[in-house]
Amino acid sequence: MLEVLLSLESQLLQPSVRGDRQQLELMLHPDFIEIGASGRMYDRAQVLAELPREAADYPVRTIEDFRFRKLSEELAQVFYSIAENATQRTSIWKLEGEQWSMIYHQGTRRAS
Repeated sequence: MLEVLLSLESQLLQPSVRGDRQQLELMLHPDFIEIGASGRMYDRAQVLAELPREAADYPVRTIEDFRFRKLSEELAQVFYSIAENATQRTSIWKLEGEQWSMIYHQGTRRAS
């Protein structure tokens, strides 16, 4: 499970995936919510509209200290940091059938 979730998180950091609305629709659960590092809340429709527009200029992001915990048979939470911008991130992934989709994501700036 760790490898699958790390792969999915890594894919979402790739400009080619961020720019592909169809791929994003598969990866983001219909009930997806994000709280950005700014504290702003985004719903799925907002993210599907914004990520493809920003994809070409999205900088390289490196995942560090990736770990997860199983919340139930269908839910897992991941935790990691991004080296380049000093943020801590967490996501909740939901398994439906054989497909994982992200239902929640939050980025928080690390204290200096």
